[in-house]
Amino acid sequence: MSRRIFIDTKWNPKKNNNSKKHVCYDPEKDVFIEVDSLTELKDYDEIYLDSSLFPNMWKQLRELVSNGRKVYYFAKPWKWREIRQRFKEELKTRTGKVSKTDNGDAYLLWKVYELSLVKNNTHKYFKPLIIVDVELRPLLMKEELLYKNLQRVQNASMVGVDVGSDAKVLEKMVEDVRREIIDKATRLIPRFIDIAKNLGLDIDDVNGLIGLAGLLVYIKSASYQKSVKYLGLYKAKGRDAWKIKKYSRRAQRHLIMLTNTILWKNGECRPPRYRDLRKILKTIIESRKQIRFAERGAGV
Repeated sequence: MSRRIFIDTKWNPKKNNNSKKHVCYDPEKDVFIEVDSLTELKDYDEIYLDSSLFPNMWKQLRELVSNGRKVYYFAKPWKWREIRQRFKEELKTRTGKVSKTDNGDAYLLWKVYELSLVKNNTHKYFKPLIIVDVELRPLLMKEELLYKNLQRVQNASMVGVDVGSDAKVLEKMVEDVRREIIDKATRLIPRFIDIAKNLGLDIDDVNGLIGLAGLLVYIKSASYQKSVKYLGLYKAKGRDAWKIKKYSRRAQRHLIMLTNTILWKNGECRPPRYRDLRKILKTIIESRKQIRFAERGAGV
């Protein structure tokens, strides 16, 4: 029988003596425990995290996944208020409080998991982290951060600020991390180069390859419609549309990078429209399906 643990993660718990630890709930023993590092959870087969995946956690997650642990993260953080309301009586009985607490959040993760088992929809609430995620997500986050810093320095230079050699240093850092992403994507993502060629990309289309790598990492669903919603490729209506429309801005950035590259290669120097983004997305979804079908037919 698999041992499971549910974790309310904390940012950089080892930074100083007053830093908070990761708070964990073990439903089998009905106890809360605290750990500095996720790698301390060696006795558990399945590890369920909340939606906060902090930069200092990726090395730990890589070790867990490499050692055969199954790791999942909570994929619907916007439902926390609804979840807290639904389980408020159980939460008060177990922790003594209905308001947000570290113990309470870890306990609520388990309650969500327990209910999702009954409804047979665990996959909607908890997404797996695999080796592709733990290797590429931190690099994609690093690339985005470096590129934003580069843009800020370049903008400062354009208005007369002396930025010295900062721009060149950042340009080199962005170039290096992008090459590292492409190298790892080629090794870790099945048929990455085949999908790129199907989109008309070649090895020199660095921006396009980064966009493709990001999309293939972040998009888990094989459904075109679900991916459209995840990427926000629709127009929400009404006065409160901005509140209702929830999507991954990080994943959308990578789709825009990829689509821009393809448009420019085709001689279309203009911002991508929704229909352009949806067309590229559909091509990727179809390419994935064809590759999986071919692999099954070949017995891979």
